[in-house]
Amino acid sequence: MSSDARFNRPAPAPLPPAQQREFDELVRKANEATEHPDMRPPLQPEFEGDVNPLTGEKGGPKREPVRQWVPDGGDWSHKGRVSDF
Repeated sequence: MSSDARFNRPAPAPLPPAQQREFDELVRKANEATEHPDMRPPLQPEFEGDVNPLTGEKGGPKREPVRQWVPDGGDWSHKGRVSDF
């Protein structure tokens, strides 16, 4: 296939300059990082700094990925999902 063959395909008619600018602006706005209305809020870190004050772990996660949902029960959560063991 020659390099000019890709330009010989059918394509939409070009827009007038004013409409093209409007179209480009609408596409740019649509592509901006927007949050979905159903998106969960981001998890907040459990502590500040590099050292976990409860465990003394240095450089570990700011939130424990698996933890007990209620202190006296058997429910545990991982990434927001709760399991009963």
